[in-house]
Amino acid sequence: MADEKDKGIVISDEPGQTSTIADGLINLATGLGTAKDKSMSNEWLHSNRNVNHINLSARFREDWVSQKVCKIVPQDMTREWRKLSTPEAQEADSFWNIAKIFREAYQWARLYGTSFVIMDIADGRNVDKPINWKKVGPGCIRSFNVVDRTRVTVIGVIDQEPLSPTFGMPTHYQFVNSPVRIHKDRIIRFEGTELPVYERQRNLWYSDSVLIPLMNQIDNFHATSSAAAQMVQEANTDIISVEGLAQILQSDMGTNAMLDRFSSWKDIKSVFGVSILDSTEMYEQKKIQLSGVKDLIWEYLKIVSASVGIPATRFLSASPDGMNATGESDLINYVEFLMGLQKDIFVPRLDVVDRLLQADAGIPEFTYEWNCIFPESAAQKQDRLNTQAAWLQMFADSGIISRESALEEAKESGMVSESATVGENPNPAPAAPVGAKK
Repeated sequence: MADEKDKGIVISDEPGQTSTIADGLINLATGLGTAKDKSMSNEWLHSNRNVNHINLSARFREDWVSQKVCKIVPQDMTREWRKLSTPEAQEADSFWNIAKIFREAYQWARLYGTSFVIMDIADGRNVDKPINWKKVGPGCIRSFNVVDRTRVTVIGVIDQEPLSPTFGMPTHYQFVNSPVRIHKDRIIRFEGTELPVYERQRNLWYSDSVLIPLMNQIDNFHATSSAAAQMVQEANTDIISVEGLAQILQSDMGTNAMLDRFSSWKDIKSVFGVSILDSTEMYEQKKIQLSGVKDLIWEYLKIVSASVGIPATRFLSASPDGMNATGESDLINYVEFLMGLQKDIFVPRLDVVDRLLQADAGIPEFTYEWNCIFPESAAQKQDRLNTQAAWLQMFADSGIISRESALEEAKESGMVSESATVGENPNPAPAAPVGAKK
């Protein structure tokens, strides 16, 4: 017979004899993993903090750490934006300011959990119907508006077909206090922390704010920094021992005299830098040790920085840690992180936007490529060109590539002008001696 218990499965082969099988690391000597282990009572529960959007708004407006968490990643993802294949496409993208729209949408998604880009499209249909792609043409875009999830509610039917690309998502939305139904085809959703299908349904079909897992760490940082500020104000405390103080304070007259006495003493000390006391009074000064407080505050900030995948050199504008550290590896990892987000978050949504831009401007289909998120500095560019030029020269001199091919590579890299031509070899081979065999 077998019976499941909280700490494992109890198995009985004979009456009165039982043994327990449990998953996990246990140590009977220390109590690790057993009922003696206090950590075994730990349990993660749903905080439901995403529902309180007023608290999220207050954090964004009042807390600089929360602001950075929500703003830095969208800013860096759109700072250099993209290079489109045709001038007409570049003009259409700039006219509708698509980079700003995507930056705002993803920023509010990170704060509130979900945001929407509402597309007002002239396609001959009501907004509660899917976009009629056969009827979109020049001038079809009326507007793009970014709205956070606090102003939009879910209505209509939920797609329950497991094989559908929109499984578990609503078919219609509407603005708060508005009866107009808007079809999902006319809305582009941006997500914060994405949730499984059924967790999203429990969350009113919204994602979670990225701030939720960070709230405790952020609050710990502010509590520590505030406590440190209070400690600084009390770093030096003057202590004066007065004979018969308890008797003096028994009357209002004595209390007032005592307050006047030491107010005057404080003024004299401030003006002249000397302390004048009675021979029966004793003076000493207590100093609070603040060593280690700065390191503790800094550690809290670095934990938040690491939690959101933003290096401290970017999140805190700080110098790299460690001996001979340059921060280059951190920046490379961060750029790769942002490139992954561009691919996963922006590319699918740009497919819809670009199709509309193409129809609205009446231009042929176009392509694009992402610009470098953090363009290289002038010094970095010069170092790269010098290295590339040295390799090209070595390849050309050794015959691996021709001088003409090396010139084409140099033109593409911008090392020489497009009108440059192959010239004479500045280092010709020495002439063979007269009469030497060829």
